[in-house]
Amino acid sequence: MSTLTPTLTRKLPSHMKRNPDISLQSKNHIIGSLITNSLGSLFVALTTFVVSAADTLPNVVLLVSDDQGWGDVGYHGGEMATPNIDKLVKEGMELNRFYTYPICSTTRTSLLTGHISMRHKVFEPFDTHSGDLTLSHVDQLMNQAFKNAGYMTMTAGKWHLGHTHIRDFPINRGFDHTYGSLEAFPDYWTHNGRGGSKDWARDGKTVFENGYITDLFGNEISRLIRDRDPSKPFFSYVAFTAPHAPLQAPQEYVEKYAHIEDESRRVFCAMVEVLDVAIGNVLKAIDDEGIRDNTIVMFFSDNGAGPVGDNGDFRGRKGQLYEAGTRMPAAIRWPGKIPAGVRSEQPMVVYDLFPTLVDAIGLKTDLRTPFDGESVWDTLRTGKTRPRKTDIVIGTAKGYSIHSGDYKLVHSNINKNAPESGPQELVELFKIFEDPNETTNVANGQPEIVEKLVAKHAEWAQMISEAPYRERAGGRRNRTGDGPVSQGGRTGIDAAGGGSGDRQGTRVGGRPSGGPRRGDRPPPPRDSDGNIIHLHETVPSV
Repeated sequence: MSTLTPTLTRKLPSHMKRNPDISLQSKNHIIGSLITNSLGSLFVALTTFVVSAADTLPNVVLLVSDDQGWGDVGYHGGEMATPNIDKLVKEGMELNRFYTYPICSTTRTSLLTGHISMRHKVFEPFDTHSGDLTLSHVDQLMNQAFKNAGYMTMTAGKWHLGHTHIRDFPINRGFDHTYGSLEAFPDYWTHNGRGGSKDWARDGKTVFENGYITDLFGNEISRLIRDRDPSKPFFSYVAFTAPHAPLQAPQEYVEKYAHIEDESRRVFCAMVEVLDVAIGNVLKAIDDEGIRDNTIVMFFSDNGAGPVGDNGDFRGRKGQLYEAGTRMPAAIRWPGKIPAGVRSEQPMVVYDLFPTLVDAIGLKTDLRTPFDGESVWDTLRTGKTRPRKTDIVIGTAKGYSIHSGDYKLVHSNINKNAPESGPQELVELFKIFEDPNETTNVANGQPEIVEKLVAKHAEWAQMISEAPYRERAGGRRNRTGDGPVSQGGRTGIDAAGGGSGDRQGTRVGGRPSGGPRRGDRPPPPRDSDGNIIHLHETVPSV
């Protein structure tokens, strides 16, 4: 900083010393000019420093979809139009082995903490059955690290990480700007939550706006990017609810898929296309602002698809530990830093992202607990692959999976709080690179590998065995336990895997009009004076 500090104690020029006739006013004028010039130099230097910081530190945009399966993107042969996602893959790096948790809250916990979700006692989605459970305030979140580094932080979408107190709102968790819902899947048109109350807010306060949720999320982030302070870099976490239930889409998009016989699938495809349009709007805002080359953009789905989505040829579905539930479409773009048009086969898990960004950008962190994830920045910037330094650990309230070298272990049905009449404990081992569809269990032929992995990760198994257990109701469910393998497509039933799917509603078509969706929203709750109660205003503040 010494080079930026002006010398305000300079000696008077020699001609002022030699000439006693120079008036005091003239001397003051000259001294004032010296001070003004020095301050001006300081301002220019500081301005240059600030602008340089904004130009040097990259912006970060995370685009996360909800329940979008492996086959629900154009570049994997999906039947819906996703030109913007496909273009992002082409302009960036396709992450062909990117893993998440099979259910949303666990993925979001791991994303923002850099930890295995079980470390935070998060095994299942946060909902009304979670009691007072909320994401821990002990550990620094990813967005808090960016905020501490001088970034403007923004989020739009669903939070779904607990809201037992207003301190749990995302606006109080290190985001400068927030927009969207606290709970998992509000109605796409009315913005009402599962209890019927309005679950829609900006910066923690309920707002009343018309529009389709996916459009609104994309528009909000695009506006914030355009209206930002250009002297500061920004971090944006866009947690779309699409194409998660309820199945609702603008009618003009649904009609584009009239050739699809299944009505639910038609609406699902329309929802994915609207999602792609919203992503395109965010990418356009980045381009319009001239910051493409200095912005890291990453896209991925939070978990596999349920019965309406398409998980490709992978075994299982959402809620299960098989590849259909955990191996996601994903891509990352950083022009000039990450090679374009490359398909990376480097195994990467969602909790690697925080340490990877720390490494790539040089962020300082204030961690209470070290990362469970590892930085894979070396593989992203080169496009090369290498053996992982750590195993990939993914878990639910029923079981866990381990990716270690050439093998994947799936240890199912180990929760001691599950009904005794439920499926029995099951250990499976797959050579995952040779057998990505998990058709052949080699556990009996490789007992030493099984024993080694089970012993190495016993702490996670212990946590899961003692976790609260609940059977998730509704929708088409998978049968857990040892059973016939289901391959590919959109059925995803009759497969083991230590988990059951989340609820999948099916109100179909355009604007709300009834229909077969399970769990239609009840009328909004009202207080004794007949006023509608809104979710954000009912959360305790003390």
